[in-house]
Amino acid sequence: MSTNTAAIATGSTDKNLTTIANVAIPIVPKDGLLVKGVAYATNPTDWKHLVYKMGGKGVRLGSDAAGIVEEVGSNVQDFKKGDYVSTFMRGNINDNNGAFSDYFIAEPNTTIKYNKQSFNNEALKVGKSPSDKLNTFEGAASVTLGLATIGVSLGHHLAIPTDKSVNAGKFILIWGGATATGFLAIQVAKLVYGLKVITTASKKHNESLSSIGADYVFDYNDAEVVNQIKKVGGSNIKYGLDCVSNQETFQALYDATSETSEVNLDNLLCLGAKDIKTDPSRKVKYGDTMVYVVDGNDTQFAGIPVKSSPELVSDYRKFWKNLLPPVMDQIVSTKLRVLKPGFESVEEAFSLLRENKVSCEKIVFRS
Repeated sequence: MSTNTAAIATGSTDKNLTTIANVAIPIVPKDGLLVKGVAYATNPTDWKHLVYKMGGKGVRLGSDAAGIVEEVGSNVQDFKKGDYVSTFMRGNINDNNGAFSDYFIAEPNTTIKYNKQSFNNEALKVGKSPSDKLNTFEGAASVTLGLATIGVSLGHHLAIPTDKSVNAGKFILIWGGATATGFLAIQVAKLVYGLKVITTASKKHNESLSSIGADYVFDYNDAEVVNQIKKVGGSNIKYGLDCVSNQETFQALYDATSETSEVNLDNLLCLGAKDIKTDPSRKVKYGDTMVYVVDGNDTQFAGIPVKSSPELVSDYRKFWKNLLPPVMDQIVSTKLRVLKPGFESVEEAFSLLRENKVSCEKIVFRS
C-alpha cells in the first residue's frame, strides 16, 4: 500500500480532460472506510463537473466504485476489513479523494456491503455485457450512485409510503426508464414500494424494461405519448420522476399526470414550476433531488444551490439502511459496457458520455 494511482483532472474543459498520476493514499477518518478499488463506473456528473468548472486542475475524479475494505475507522460499526463493498462519493471537486483511485475513502452511509460467497471475482470481458445480478465488482460499481439518488427521490421528495398495501393500484411515472437511474428506479418502485410503473423509452428497450417490472412502456418519440399515458394511468398516477430532466421532459411528466388532482413530481436537475407551463388549480409538490446533500450539508451544482435538511437525511438513511438491503439480491444492473483495465479508460468513457453514445448501459472498467 505504498502507491496510489488515480485519474485526475488536467484543467481542460474541452478535450483531454483526464490524466494519470501517483497521489497520496488518503488517511482513513474515524467515521470512514479506506477501500482498495477493484472496479469503477462512470456517470455524466463526472465529466460535467469538469466542463462546467466545478472541479479544477488536479482534482481526483470519479463517483462510483467497488472494491475491498482495507481499513475501518474507529467509529465505524457495520463494516470490517475484507468486506466487499460498492460506494459513491462526490468526486471531481477536490484533490484529496476520488473514486477513480487505487485507494479511496468511503462513507458508510453511501456504501453497500455484498455477500462474498455469492460473488464472482473474475473480471468481465472487455465489450458489451448483459445485466448483472450485482455479483461482480463491475456490476456493483455501476449502481451505488443511482440507488442513493433514488433513495433521496422516492424516499424523501416523493414521500412514497413504505406500506405496500397503501400503494396498491397506484402508479409512478418514470420518464426515461432506459437511463441508468430510471432502470434502477423501476425496480425499486416495484420491490420496495409495491407501485405499478409506467415508463418511457425508445421502442428497443421495451422488453428489457418490462422484464424488470415496468407495467407499461411507452415510446417517448410518439407524438401521442402523453395521452397514451393518461389513458392507462388516469388519476392513479400519484408520483412522477423525470430521469432525463430537461424542460421538455419535465413538462411532459407534468402534462401526463394532469388527471391527478394531487401529485408529487421530482427530477434530477432542480427543475420546478417556474420552468414549465402549469395549471394553478392543480396541487403539485415539486422535488429537486440532488444526491450530494445526503451528508447533511447544503451544496450547489453548476451554480444552482441545493439544500439539505435533517428530514432529508433521516428519510434517506431509512431507505439506505432499512428498505434497500432486503431487496438488493433481486436488483440487477443495466447492461454494462466494459472498457479496458486502467484509468486511461476514464478519458474514453467521458467521451462516450459527452457524445451521447451510451443508451441503457453503464460504462465500467477495472483498475
